[in-house]
Amino acid sequence: MKGFYRSYFHIGKLGFKFARISFNDANPFIGFLTACIMNVLERKRYKYYCCGKRYRQWGRWWKYKGKKPILCPIYFTCGLFSIVKHLDKKISDKALMDWVNLDLEEIKNYDEYKHYKKLKPYQRFEDYLNYKTNWMCQDIKVDNFRVDSTTGELYCIDYGYFTLGNTHSQCACLIDYE
Repeated sequence: MKGFYRSYFHIGKLGFKFARISFNDANPFIGFLTACIMNVLERKRYKYYCCGKRYRQWGRWWKYKGKKPILCPIYFTCGLFSIVKHLDKKISDKALMDWVNLDLEEIKNYDEYKHYKKLKPYQRFEDYLNYKTNWMCQDIKVDNFRVDSTTGELYCIDYGYFTLGNTHSQCACLIDYE
């Protein structure tokens, strides 16, 4: 499987995301560095948001205390490649919409439930998945979500997007923005 910046393959229950060089890009080296940064950010985000790891930033230690997002487990990265949990069960558009609609109790606990009720159905879908991924998935689409066939849980598999501005959680420089 090929993404814009990274390639993916799996062996058994382990998946491997490799930074790739694409000579179709205007600057292949920058694209390769971007892929390496994405691999590192996914691992740091998983450790911070899902595993409770503390990180130092702005002269103090940060520890996430919010809800656990649905980020796919990443076991190791060195930048050039990442070792992740392989989730083979793809999900369809309809199944993903049903997943969101069935999770009514979670939706009622959603911080901005009044805001959520006013949205159109397709906006609810995207807004809710953004909420479940802590706004880490830049591209809310079916290809970025998989279901674990053993537990039946939904996971986001691509949350390495970043920016270089430091005003929101997708900045490459920040681990948390409170």
